[in-house]
Amino acid sequence: MEKKTKKDTISFKQILMGNVLLNAQVIKWMPVAIFLAFMGILMISSRFRGEKVIRKMAEMQDSVRELRSESSMIESELMMLTKYSTIQRQVEKRGLGLKISGQPPVKIEVSD
Repeated sequence: MEKKTKKDTISFKQILMGNVLLNAQVIKWMPVAIFLAFMGILMISSRFRGEKVIRKMAEMQDSVRELRSESSMIESELMMLTKYSTIQRQVEKRGLGLKISGQPPVKIEVSD
């Protein structure tokens, strides 16, 4: 059996004094600890970026919904304005003097 020497064990006093970083066991595992810290930071930043994208998607969906409703309202107003009866009322209201023709349209032919 191997006996642990005083240098191989990490004591509470070493942790408080900051000498723990000089220990051979800690130095041996330092790359792994740095890698795990890097991966943790990467995961946190990825989550924040994902949440930002989700918030932006929700805003875009709301704006698309609003624009669709506005588009349907404008389309219905346009349909009302292009009705024959609405056009006739507007012409009479503005006093343009236009009247409905009683004769059907005639094709005019030009001879050379």
